[in-house]
Amino acid sequence: MDTPSDMKLYPTAVVLPLLSFIIIGLCITPLILHAKNRNFPTTCLVCWSIVLNIFNIINAFLWPRDNVDEWWDGTGLCDLEVKIYVAGYIAVPGTLVGMFRGLAIVMDTDRATLVPSKGQRWRNRSMDLLFCVVAPAIAMITHIVYQESRYLLYSISGCVNNYDTSYMSLLLAYIWPPIICLIAAYYCCLVIIRLHRYRNDFGAILQSCNSNLNKSRFLRLFFLALTMLVAIVPVEGYVLYYNITLGLPWHPYSWDKLHGPAWYDIIKVPAYGQIFFDRWSPIGSGFLIFVFFGFGRDATRIYRRFARFLGLGHCFSSVAGPTDSLGTAPPGNASSSTTLIGSIGSRAKLMFKGRKTSAVRNQWNSTLASTSTYNDIEKTTRSSTAQPHLTATTRRTPWFQSPFRLFRRNPPSRSQDGEVLLDDLSAPSQTICTNAWAETSENCESGEFTPTLSLSKRKNFIRVKQVISQQSEVQVQV
Repeated sequence: MDTPSDMKLYPTAVVLPLLSFIIIGLCITPLILHAKNRNFPTTCLVCWSIVLNIFNIINAFLWPRDNVDEWWDGTGLCDLEVKIYVAGYIAVPGTLVGMFRGLAIVMDTDRATLVPSKGQRWRNRSMDLLFCVVAPAIAMITHIVYQESRYLLYSISGCVNNYDTSYMSLLLAYIWPPIICLIAAYYCCLVIIRLHRYRNDFGAILQSCNSNLNKSRFLRLFFLALTMLVAIVPVEGYVLYYNITLGLPWHPYSWDKLHGPAWYDIIKVPAYGQIFFDRWSPIGSGFLIFVFFGFGRDATRIYRRFARFLGLGHCFSSVAGPTDSLGTAPPGNASSSTTLIGSIGSRAKLMFKGRKTSAVRNQWNSTLASTSTYNDIEKTTRSSTAQPHLTATTRRTPWFQSPFRLFRRNPPSRSQDGEVLLDDLSAPSQTICTNAWAETSENCESGEFTPTLSLSKRKNFIRVKQVISQQSEVQVQV
């Protein structure tokens, strides 16, 4: 028995949502990477691809066949979808503008700055917001002006915009995507010119600028945006020509006539398996995003982390997790596992050293060269006035406590003759940088520290500068 034509399930009703679902899964990793690197335009592009693919799945699921009499009218859902579709026509080219503009700024050596000023950062953010957020929002608001009816309802494609055949549709809708594409093409040309001009210094420019880009990431962003621009420009040109010729002859615009009682009518149209071409666009863009950013090192780390979360690390050695930082160090490198509590190898060396000044000095030189934390200093004296200059003295650790100090992350605070652990200081533990050197001469030419000892009691000492959020300084006398 033949299936009625209106109940027939066309292959496109299965292929479209299936591909959209796959693309959504493939775009998760690029979304995480670009959001982590604070690349706002590219993050917006990935988000738009995901949202539009979600609409493909929903529409194909709700209206897969041509039985229009049994269709749900889509009230609420389609009202939202048509607005987002209108915003997407502006936002996708706008993200390309932001991507090309960001790359052009990186290659602009005439205005290069090591640290952008607050005004420069706000100006760059404002331009990104203008093309990625503000312009699409304006398109959504002005959509009501040229909206001939609430929406059209097609099988598989779902909710479709219905434009008024007047000059208002050209001024507020048709003309802006090609204009934004031309702006993106301008910045693209700037990037190409600067890449050609500074091709010999390309790597040095990326290293000197204050950005998260390296050569690979820069080129992948550029070729992704270039590929999408080359694909979008002819499509937007064809859509502009088709919409103009289709609406001819245009009628005079009238708000009252356009928003009359017929404006609320919802027209349902069987598509016989045909799909609007713009429904394939988010699938193509999502695939390109994955091709350019789904195979890098950062993406591979995320895949391995997810595989370990699923427990696959026990089955495949390639996804096994890294060794613990507190585990056994590789041979010949006892100080390779450095954590916030200091190097285990350096702690072990310090425990069995005597109190001789020369031995301690040599040990401190080797220890401070292997770790950037100040927790290797075992004892210090807290100043009674809580000044940032503190004087520390060493103390021999009892033999029965030595093995356990290797594994104690937060030793309790003990005081004996005014001595406390340096780990228990109330100063913040976040370190910006650490400088250390040994001083053997009684005459110090450096202006970094002012010795607190009198000249009669001055001895050979090691000076350690720990720059933290409170800019505290520590001196150690041995």
